[in-house]
Order: sequence, then structure tokens, then C-alpha cells
Amino acid sequence: MIHSLAGGQLREKRICDFVKVEFDRLPEQYFWFICDISGIKEGDKIIAPFGKLDEPRIAKVVQLLKNVDAQNVPFRTRNMKSIYKKA
Repeated sequence: MIHSLAGGQLREKRICDFVKVEFDRLPEQYFWFICDISGIKEGDKIIAPFGKLDEPRIAKVVQLLKNVDAQNVPFRTRNMKSIYKKA
């Protein structure tokens, strides 16, 4: 609120679904992605981009956050990638 009173603009509210995944070859290392695909549940296998080249790799969904304001998540969303599809 203070930012807008000082002449700045508030960003448009963006509601997203987020998934926390674990790749098969990296146990107990977790990565967050935006999930634009409906019907994803915890425990599902998905195909997600991995590494600098965004190679498609299979991962397991360990946590799902639905209908979350992108400004109120505890991680950076600016450069966040989206999952490709359900495996």
C-alpha cells in the first residue's frame, strides 16, 4: 500500500498453482515449478525442465499449492519455469 501512495504501481495480482518436485536422480533435493496443468496431484509423475538447457526429466510431485497469489509465496517466481506435462 505504501508503495502505491508514493507514486509507484502495484503489480497485477497473479494467481497460480505451484508444485514442489523431486527428480529421480536427485533424492531429497526439491525444486518449485509453476503448474498450468489441471488434475495434478501429490504423488503424480510429471515431466519438468531440468538444468540450464531445460532438458525434460521425470519428477515426482511432493507438494501442491493451489490458487496462490504469486506475490505471497516464499520463493522467487520471476524466473520460475513451468512443468511440461503429466508423465
